[in-house]
Amino acid sequence: MIVDFQRHYVPEELARKRGLYSEKTSFAKAGTMPRLTMHSKLYDVEAQLRDMGEAGIDVSVLSSPLGWDAPLSDCQFINDKFSELQQRFHGQFVGLAHAPVLEGELAMKELDRAIKDLGLHGFTITSQVKGLSLDSPKLYDFYAKASELDVPIFVHPALLPRGYELLTDLDLPRVLGREVDLSVATTRIIAGGILDRFPALKFVIGHFGGGISAVKDRLVAKGYRFGTLKRPFNDYFNMLHFDTAGFEGGLTALRCGLLGILPERLVFASDYPQDFTGVNTDTGKGMIALREYIDVVRHLEIKEELKEGILGGTAMRLLKLQDKKS
Repeated sequence: MIVDFQRHYVPEELARKRGLYSEKTSFAKAGTMPRLTMHSKLYDVEAQLRDMGEAGIDVSVLSSPLGWDAPLSDCQFINDKFSELQQRFHGQFVGLAHAPVLEGELAMKELDRAIKDLGLHGFTITSQVKGLSLDSPKLYDFYAKASELDVPIFVHPALLPRGYELLTDLDLPRVLGREVDLSVATTRIIAGGILDRFPALKFVIGHFGGGISAVKDRLVAKGYRFGTLKRPFNDYFNMLHFDTAGFEGGLTALRCGLLGILPERLVFASDYPQDFTGVNTDTGKGMIALREYIDVVRHLEIKEELKEGILGGTAMRLLKLQDKKS
């Protein structure tokens, strides 16, 4: 069973409502800065299913690029559409719930509805929430809700991370800023005491945590400087999960990731259709390359059960899909 933990879908009606629908590749911008690439495969379920078949993906875990900073009504619409896709395609699509998580009781009610009534399987936020870091006390109610419902939180990179003044041109917010921000978010979850306050939380952080394995040794050695850790940094780090998306199957990223992240804490992901479609890269990679990425994981020099966990087993446990797919 191959589960792709990071795949994106935008309901066509919502794209049209926002004035972003285009069958040609176009860019949603914030001022002069591109924040999101829009294109036809984001809205085309049948095309996504064909690509899943060609790549060998059994289950796609969906989040919506228009949902992370959306008002409540748009989040409700996305959640409804995800639920419809789950029912229509019998397990090939699994939806993650969106909500404006800083908006108090109404947002928490929507998260309840998404899991209890619509049957979605987790939540998704970005590495910053309206400029707040992920250890902000303003997110405690959200974390309490995720703990109560026992569902994972998928952390996608912020579309335009704030607070990095040297990363505002040359499309650096998307190219590099997102990865920097994921590493910062991962570190702040640990240093900010979130896993002490909410030990049952199940985070899945995108893009290998922004490539955090490359600096993990420094964090382990110098984490005492935070002045907040009750246990070694690595103990907290090993409570987190990470996905393999964001580098379009790059073997350097995979190998580096495995040097710092336990394989049982990795879930396979592609960032489709933003990657492996030629939309956001100039490499020309397609579904054949995605299938090859899966094969690379299958041939890693680790135990078979660990490879099976990366490719699907761990995601199925996190999302509570094992009974439905047995």
